[in-house]
Amino acid sequence: MNSILLSSDSLKSLQNAAPLSDSDAASDKRLPRILVVDDEVLIADTIVQILNRSGFIAEAAYGGTEAIEAARRSSPELILSDVLMPKVDGVEAAIAIQQFLPETRIILFSGQAATVEILARARQRGYTFELLAKPLHPSKLIEHLRQA
Repeated sequence: MNSILLSSDSLKSLQNAAPLSDSDAASDKRLPRILVVDDEVLIADTIVQILNRSGFIAEAAYGGTEAIEAARRSSPELILSDVLMPKVDGVEAAIAIQQFLPETRIILFSGQAATVEILARARQRGYTFELLAKPLHPSKLIEHLRQA
């Protein structure tokens, strides 16, 4: 099992979070559509809920292959993906997606030391991705996604 993006306190804060007000939603109309990728359904779905409550339009994919298919279908502006997943890992999915969506911002997240080696191999192939460390509080995630 991968380590989670959200701590148990973060999950509790999601349950207690107030929905976005109309004025907040109006000011966030330019926020990107996001594809959240994690092989752990609960994590992917929780992140999607957090993002949707914060004014983003987010959907989930539950593995690398599904992420590639979803990206082809919906052309998201941003992809937030776990790195360590079975079959097609997050880096391989990100590389495949960048080939047909070169302008899509891709942010990877991981709490595993093996990620460094995987990202180094991607850099050797000419691909560089943002990396967020797990766990990450939802407010820090939203703040990071609203940048750039």
